Amino acid sequence: MTTTTAPAAADIAAVLDLAHDHIETVGYCKKYLYSTTQADTGLPLDKCAVDLVGAINVAVHGTPRHVGGDPLTWAAEQALADRITAPSIAAWCDYPGNGKTLALALLRDTAEALRKEAS
Repeated sequence: MTTTTAPAAADIAAVLDLAHDHIETVGYCKKYLYSTTQADTGLPLDKCAVDLVGAINVAVHGTPRHVGGDPLTWAAEQALADRITAPSIAAWCDYPGNGKTLALALLRDTAEALRKEAS
């Protein structure tokens, strides 16, 4: 039997900080994990604009694509999902008005709340 320990709040906050920094660096996109338009030009996926889930994937795995089954990725996504009213993070990203500024604020505020929870 395999037992998996849930990631610590501080580790989740660190992932959200990295995701925040990644969006600051490469930009924010809607509708998909990463900008397929940029990828189609040959830009490496880790240099393409990303949505929130894509940024979390880059922070944990180095690629915006789903790698699958990672508890830290899931925990970071769940931490964001717990703070929104949309049915999913992907839906939240696509809502009108939810652009880069709000995405960065969501990442930052969630990370700060997790750090307070951990202390």
